[in-house]
Amino acid sequence: MRILIVGGSGYVGSLMLPGLAARHEVRVLDPAAPPNRPEGVVHLPGSALDSEALATALDGVDAVVHAAMGRRSDVNWPHPDLARSFEVNVASVYATLEAAHEAGVRRAVLTGSMSVFANAPVPLTERPLTEAVEPDAADVYGVSKRLAEQVARIAADAHGLTVTVLRLAWPTPDAAWPLWALPVVPDPIEVTRADGTRYPALAASDLVSAVDAALSRSGGGYEVFHILGEDDSGRCLSTAKAREQLGWVARRR
Repeated sequence: MRILIVGGSGYVGSLMLPGLAARHEVRVLDPAAPPNRPEGVVHLPGSALDSEALATALDGVDAVVHAAMGRRSDVNWPHPDLARSFEVNVASVYATLEAAHEAGVRRAVLTGSMSVFANAPVPLTERPLTEAVEPDAADVYGVSKRLAEQVARIAADAHGLTVTVLRLAWPTPDAAWPLWALPVVPDPIEVTRADGTRYPALAASDLVSAVDAALSRSGGGYEVFHILGEDDSGRCLSTAKAREQLGWVARRR
């Protein structure tokens, strides 16, 4: 399959790029070049908010994966940058899906986030969350990701697109798994439950297989799935829908 990854040079995009490039013909639309760009990957410098750059990048592809994410504030770290969160997480999703429709690209995957759910007063790891639960985050990042899902649903309904949202949590390089490694912190983070037991992060290889499954999802229309690391305790956030409808399970456990 020929796919465009919007934001393929960012953290999540970089995690999925090598695995997707091994299976598909990939081009990346991003202002920055992908770090350690795999052989054969075409980098097109530009933004999804640039209509000409977006139209050029979408020309001739079979599907688009939107992996761009609003960056953290330079002056109020670690909080999200207000303007960039809505610009990237909402406006660029809208622009990408509208341009995909105009280009005749019928299939899109959006890297969403479990941050659409509030992490307080009850932490995510303690909440019995399925896709049927209404998102309730009220922080900047969570609200912008909630709106991105609404934009994706509207595009699917209005244009007959197949749009799949993958709500991710704690994506990490395989080498760091089960810890959550972020480029902005010096050491990988151990995600734990209230009783101190470890909650495994989402390995990059499992992220890639989820995106691959979403790219070939049958049925059409809009769907959202939880894509998370799993263990064998039965206490993890639910990924049953992804298992049943995408045939996806986390292999790293």
